[in-house]
Amino acid sequence: MRALALISIILFASVIRGMGNDVGNTVLAPVGVDFFFEQGCESCAEIKRDIVPELDRRYAGAYELHPWDINIQSNYLRLVVFQNRLGVTANEPVSMVVDGRVFLAGLAKIKTDVFGEMEAALARRMREELPPPVPAISPASAPLLKQRLESFTLMGVVWAAVVDSINPCAISSLVFFMSLLSVANIGVRRMGLAGVSFLVACFMTYMAIGFGLLKILEFLTAFHGVKRIIELLLMVMMLVFAFLSFRDAFRYHRTGRPEDVSLKLPAALQARIHRVMKTGLRRRNLIVGGLGIGVSVTLLESVCTGQVYVPVLVMMIKSGQSMLRSALYLCLYNVIFVLPLAIVLALTCAGMSTPALVDWSRKNVTISKILLGVFFLVMTALMLALR
Repeated sequence: MRALALISIILFASVIRGMGNDVGNTVLAPVGVDFFFEQGCESCAEIKRDIVPELDRRYAGAYELHPWDINIQSNYLRLVVFQNRLGVTANEPVSMVVDGRVFLAGLAKIKTDVFGEMEAALARRMREELPPPVPAISPASAPLLKQRLESFTLMGVVWAAVVDSINPCAISSLVFFMSLLSVANIGVRRMGLAGVSFLVACFMTYMAIGFGLLKILEFLTAFHGVKRIIELLLMVMMLVFAFLSFRDAFRYHRTGRPEDVSLKLPAALQARIHRVMKTGLRRRNLIVGGLGIGVSVTLLESVCTGQVYVPVLVMMIKSGQSMLRSALYLCLYNVIFVLPLAIVLALTCAGMSTPALVDWSRKNVTISKILLGVFFLVMTALMLALR
């Protein structure tokens, strides 16, 4: 049987290399193998080293290999089209599509099935005289990639903003600010004006930081080598942050001591933020003071909150968002970010005492750390999916 199969393949190859003989008005074409890979991927390198040469040896003239680097957006679109057409949901760094009909996702699947699928495709082609499959890319395919990338990005932005909004760094600073206003005995109306000024300054400053970092990251990631380094470092850092966040949650839940938390603002920076707040409140105009405090505190806190912000910006760049859509995403992110701060402000103006705010802030630490850990893991997975 193996001899007959080999003879059939040789005969089929001779037809392909001939002068384009027709069989029933259908030109027999070689079996196409679409090979989707990433630069620097060990599994991809193993396929190139072991599988591709064997395909060339066995099926020379009877098949065509089409390599596609999925870091190129048009190639990633081709992969998405195949996944949607063939009902595949797996996202692996390496995949093969045999004859446009069989999707093999991952190193193990390719090594196990590719030669058998090639034999089946060649036999089917000769027996049924099937025409070549419809090309994967067509003008109607573009919305698929756009839809997938936008859904990934929007989901990541909203999730990140929710996690960042309950970040103990931001909450504790506002609680301290409101406690200063409470003891200043300045009245609810003036307290509210100062608090709103603080929130507006936080929002605008965080937006400005986001746009600035976005342009810097866009410039750096324009260089392919730098882009790969940034992405790799960021994913490693997020995995480290995930571990530290889960460890912080466990430690704080067990002891309740702030000193057991590792991912937090350094004590010196916290002291500086408190000095900025006390100095700003000495201003005669509390609105100006609130704005100044908000700008300064947001800049200082970015050391902590940037752990969440930067991965979101990198994800926006990877998904190829337009500047307008990036601006809308940043606006949405920062609205969600300041929402808990606005709730704390409203509760304070409504009469909630400072000890109650401090107690609420402490109870928030464990859950926020767990969410931060989950966020870092989810963002790492999203970045891998968008590679």
